[in-house]
Amino acid sequence: MHLVLTYFHQIKGPEILVSYPDAKLEEDIIEKLIRFFDLDINETFFEIILINKHKRIINLYFELPSEWGRGGLELGMLSLIMKEKYKSRLIYTFLVDTVHKIITSENIFKAFYKNDDFHDNDIEIDLGFEAIKKILFNCLSSLINRLKSRP
Repeated sequence: MHLVLTYFHQIKGPEILVSYPDAKLEEDIIEKLIRFFDLDINETFFEIILINKHKRIINLYFELPSEWGRGGLELGMLSLIMKEKYKSRLIYTFLVDTVHKIITSENIFKAFYKNDDFHDNDIEIDLGFEAIKKILFNCLSSLINRLKSRP
Protein backbone atom coordinates (compact mmCIF):
# COMPACT_ATOMS: atom_id res chain seq x y z
CA MET A 1 0.00 0.00 0.00
CA HIS A 2 1.30 3.46 -0.95
CA LEU A 3 0.07 6.95 -0.19
CA VAL A 4 1.20 9.53 -2.75
CA LEU A 5 0.81 13.31 -2.80
CA THR A 6 0.97 14.84 -6.27
CA TYR A 7 0.82 18.60 -6.81
CA PHE A 8 0.88 21.08 -9.66
CA HIS A 9 4.29 22.75 -9.99
CA GLN A 10 3.70 26.15 -11.62
CA ILE A 11 6.49 25.70 -14.17
CA LYS A 12 6.98 21.94 -14.60
CA GLY A 13 3.36 20.82 -14.26
CA PRO A 14 2.25 17.84 -12.15
CA GLU A 15 4.91 16.28 -9.91
CA ILE A 16 4.99 13.89 -7.02
CA LEU A 17 5.84 15.73 -3.82
CA VAL A 18 6.06 12.78 -1.47
CA SER A 19 5.25 9.08 -1.32
CA TYR A 20 4.90 6.94 1.74
CA PRO A 21 6.36 4.49 2.42
CA ASP A 22 9.61 5.73 0.92
CA ALA A 23 10.04 2.57 -1.17
CA LYS A 24 10.40 3.53 -4.80
CA LEU A 25 7.24 3.52 -6.88
CA GLU A 26 7.34 1.83 -10.26
CA GLU A 27 8.10 4.35 -13.02
CA ASP A 28 4.93 3.54 -14.97
CA ILE A 29 2.82 4.11 -11.83
CA ILE A 30 4.48 7.52 -11.39
CA GLU A 31 3.71 8.39 -15.02
CA LYS A 32 0.09 7.30 -14.60
CA LEU A 33 -0.37 9.39 -11.44
CA ILE A 34 0.97 12.45 -13.22
CA ARG A 35 -1.37 11.84 -16.17
CA PHE A 36 -4.34 11.28 -13.81
CA PHE A 37 -3.63 14.68 -12.31
CA ASP A 38 -4.04 16.25 -15.75
CA LEU A 39 -7.35 14.51 -16.50
CA ASP A 40 -10.31 16.84 -16.85
CA ILE A 41 -12.66 15.01 -14.52
CA ASN A 42 -15.58 16.69 -12.82
CA GLU A 43 -15.23 14.39 -9.81
CA THR A 44 -12.77 15.04 -7.01
CA PHE A 45 -12.84 11.39 -5.85
CA PHE A 46 -12.17 8.67 -8.42
CA GLU A 47 -10.60 5.26 -8.79
CA ILE A 48 -8.47 3.77 -11.52
CA ILE A 49 -8.02 0.00 -11.70
CA LEU A 50 -4.85 -1.30 -13.34
CA ILE A 51 -5.97 -4.82 -14.22
CA ASN A 52 -2.59 -6.08 -15.46
CA LYS A 53 -0.80 -4.78 -12.34
CA HIS A 54 -3.53 -5.92 -9.94
CA LYS A 55 -3.64 -2.45 -8.39
CA ARG A 56 -6.26 0.08 -7.52
CA ILE A 57 -5.40 3.76 -7.38
CA ILE A 58 -7.95 5.78 -5.43
CA ASN A 59 -7.56 9.54 -5.83
CA LEU A 60 -8.84 12.71 -4.21
CA TYR A 61 -8.20 16.12 -5.79
CA PHE A 62 -8.00 19.09 -3.47
CA GLU A 63 -7.19 22.77 -3.41
CA LEU A 64 -5.04 24.37 -0.74
CA PRO A 65 -5.16 28.11 0.03
CA SER A 66 -1.77 29.63 -0.75
CA GLU A 67 -0.12 33.01 -0.51
CA TRP A 68 2.29 32.02 -3.28
CA GLY A 69 0.09 30.02 -5.66
CA ARG A 70 -1.47 31.29 -8.84
CA GLY A 71 -5.01 32.36 -8.02
CA GLY A 72 -4.24 31.96 -4.32
CA LEU A 73 -4.37 28.17 -4.52
CA GLU A 74 -2.18 25.10 -4.76
CA LEU A 75 -3.62 22.06 -6.53
CA GLY A 76 -3.02 18.63 -5.09
CA MET A 77 -4.09 15.03 -5.44
CA LEU A 78 -3.79 12.42 -2.73
CA SER A 79 -3.65 8.86 -4.07
CA LEU A 80 -3.84 5.55 -2.27
CA ILE A 81 -2.39 2.62 -4.20
CA MET A 82 -3.50 -0.78 -3.02
CA LYS A 83 -4.08 -4.34 -4.21
CA GLU A 84 -6.99 -5.32 -2.01
CA LYS A 85 -10.64 -4.63 -2.51
CA TYR A 86 -11.90 -2.08 -0.04
CA LYS A 87 -14.97 -0.36 1.27
CA SER A 88 -15.38 2.87 -0.68
CA ARG A 89 -16.74 4.80 2.29
CA LEU A 90 -13.76 3.85 4.49
CA ILE A 91 -11.18 4.90 1.88
CA TYR A 92 -13.07 8.07 0.95
CA THR A 93 -13.23 9.07 4.64
CA PHE A 94 -9.54 8.25 5.06
CA LEU A 95 -8.52 10.43 2.08
CA VAL A 96 -10.78 13.32 3.12
CA ASP A 97 -9.49 13.21 6.71
CA THR A 98 -5.86 13.11 5.55
CA VAL A 99 -6.38 16.05 3.17
CA HIS A 100 -8.14 17.96 5.95
CA LYS A 101 -5.12 17.48 8.22
CA ILE A 102 -2.86 18.79 5.46
CA ILE A 103 -5.04 21.78 4.58
CA THR A 104 -5.52 22.88 8.20
CA SER A 105 -1.79 22.92 8.98
CA GLU A 106 -0.46 26.45 9.20
CA ASN A 107 1.54 27.62 6.16
CA ILE A 108 1.58 24.06 4.80
CA PHE A 109 1.31 25.44 1.24
CA LYS A 110 5.02 26.25 1.48
CA ALA A 111 5.81 22.51 1.38
CA PHE A 112 4.60 22.51 -2.22
CA TYR A 113 7.68 24.63 -3.02
CA LYS A 114 10.19 22.02 -1.83
CA ASN A 115 11.50 21.61 -5.40
CA ASP A 116 11.27 25.29 -6.35
CA ASP A 117 14.35 27.46 -6.88
CA PHE A 118 12.55 30.76 -6.26
CA HIS A 119 11.57 30.14 -2.63
CA ASP A 120 14.47 28.04 -1.41
CA ASN A 121 15.49 30.36 1.44
CA ASP A 122 12.31 29.91 3.49
CA ILE A 123 12.80 27.49 6.42
CA GLU A 124 9.03 26.92 6.55
CA ILE A 125 9.29 25.01 3.26
CA ASP A 126 11.27 22.23 4.94
CA LEU A 127 9.11 22.39 8.07
CA GLY A 128 5.96 22.07 5.97
CA PHE A 129 7.42 19.20 3.96
CA GLU A 130 8.32 17.32 7.14
CA ALA A 131 4.83 18.02 8.52
CA ILE A 132 3.24 16.52 5.38
CA LYS A 133 5.48 13.44 5.64
CA LYS A 134 4.44 13.00 9.26
CA ILE A 135 0.72 13.41 8.41
CA LEU A 136 1.00 10.81 5.63
CA PHE A 137 2.90 8.39 7.88
CA ASN A 138 0.44 8.71 10.77
CA CYS A 139 -2.66 8.51 8.60
CA LEU A 140 -1.46 5.53 6.57
CA SER A 141 -0.37 3.69 9.72
CA SER A 142 -3.79 4.29 11.22
CA LEU A 143 -5.54 3.03 8.08
CA ILE A 144 -3.41 -0.12 7.95
CA ASN A 145 -4.23 -0.84 11.60
CA ARG A 146 -7.95 -0.32 10.94
CA LEU A 147 -7.87 -2.63 7.92
CA LYS A 148 -6.01 -5.32 9.88
CA SER A 149 -8.50 -5.20 12.74
CA ARG A 150 -11.53 -5.61 10.47
CA PRO A 151 -12.90 -9.09 9.87
